[in-house]
Amino acid sequence: MTGPPAVLTIGETMALLDPFEDGAPRSGSTFRLRIGGAETNVAITLARLEVPVAWISVLGTDPLGDMVLDTLTAEQVDVRAVRRVAGAPTGIFLKWREGGESTLHYYRRGSAATHLRVSDLPTVWSESTRVLHLTGITCALGESPRAVVVEAIRRAAAAGVTTTFDLNYRAALWADPAAAEAAFCEVLPHATWCLCSVDEGCVVFGVQSAAEVAAAAQAAGARSAAVRVGRDGVLVVTDGRARQVAPARIEDVVDDVGAGDAFAAGLIWGLLHGWPADACARAGNMLAAHALRGTGDWETAPRLAEVRDELDACRTMVRESGVA
Repeated sequence: MTGPPAVLTIGETMALLDPFEDGAPRSGSTFRLRIGGAETNVAITLARLEVPVAWISVLGTDPLGDMVLDTLTAEQVDVRAVRRVAGAPTGIFLKWREGGESTLHYYRRGSAATHLRVSDLPTVWSESTRVLHLTGITCALGESPRAVVVEAIRRAAAAGVTTTFDLNYRAALWADPAAAEAAFCEVLPHATWCLCSVDEGCVVFGVQSAAEVAAAAQAAGARSAAVRVGRDGVLVVTDGRARQVAPARIEDVVDDVGAGDAFAAGLIWGLLHGWPADACARAGNMLAAHALRGTGDWETAPRLAEVRDELDACRTMVRESGVA
């Protein structure tokens, strides 16, 4: 993969302790050291699909920061805009799984990424950048990272760049859902797409259905919404139309973490190729299915050669259905 980035992401990536076996941590539990972060999960998935993508963040000058950079570089994510700071650690989080559902515990207070600032953004928006992807996690890291998200999406929207904002609501990072909603409502007026799961959307917006989540996101300013509804796929609302896009098949879930980020990558893939919303959602469902089949946050993301036919089918299915 070469060329200037078509997609830009901004946010925190941490070291991840990923368990070898199911069950809560206990003395003697064994873990594999990996990396994980919502924005770089998306970035790696797109890079594996041969989309040029860059990531902006702040890492500590520690071995874990080195590991993050080395991993992303190996995955061909452009990390030239990443800043290193001494005296602030690269964050760590711990995962454990039971019945296909994962629990996460973070050690990120005062981490290097909390030092993100508006000056970390490009002074001139690259003409190559077609999509900016952001998440609500960065908004939760503090006032300065939140200002970065708001300014980045404002600049992108003003430059005509497509913007995707995934709520990625994490209750442990917010005082309450109202605080998250207030922060997200600063971002959504500049968002082309709002992405979220129905569960987090209902909590943040205080509603009770996927349709109400989409309506709330659009009332806050987002032009379009994609609300993930588990086994039923995703509710897509755009151009005044709502439609349910079901997955191709139901997966046996090994690990659910990262599936939402894989969906975002698939939707962005479709947007980059000028696909209609239904086809973008089908691509998102397909990549999310790959994420559900294995452990880690991004390790099961496929290479383009492995899924080219599946991606083509996402577009063909919509064309044959007569959806424009």
